[in-house]
Amino acid sequence: MEVERGESSSRKRKWEGPPVVAATTHEQQAKEQSPLTLATLKAVKEQVEKRGNRISHGVIVKYFDNSDAPYDWLLPGWVVEERYVPSGRKGLGRIYKYYCDPTGHMYYSKRVILFGWKKMNIICLDT
Repeated sequence: MEVERGESSSRKRKWEGPPVVAATTHEQQAKEQSPLTLATLKAVKEQVEKRGNRISHGVIVKYFDNSDAPYDWLLPGWVVEERYVPSGRKGLGRIYKYYCDPTGHMYYSKRVILFGWKKMNIICLDT
């Protein structure tokens, strides 16, 4: 994590851009994913097509599942969509995270997901 002078490390995080060698499209990433993740990505893609493609120019979208380190708390079949939206000077931007369940429904925070799992009596030990 890189922090500029005078900025708080809690809010400003420099997002690593897409790797040069690795694939960034979800079709190419899907080759390495589990069958549950593939089904969720398909549902998410259908939801995007239903809404229409509203992603602005310059926005980078990445998909992650529970096999990736920061999201190992997710249940199998859940997917995280990270959108990097560049803005301002110095290439700084903002990362928006959307958590998608296997049906394609989107949630906007980890807190909401854990609360829902608690109501359904699903125990999450590593939070």
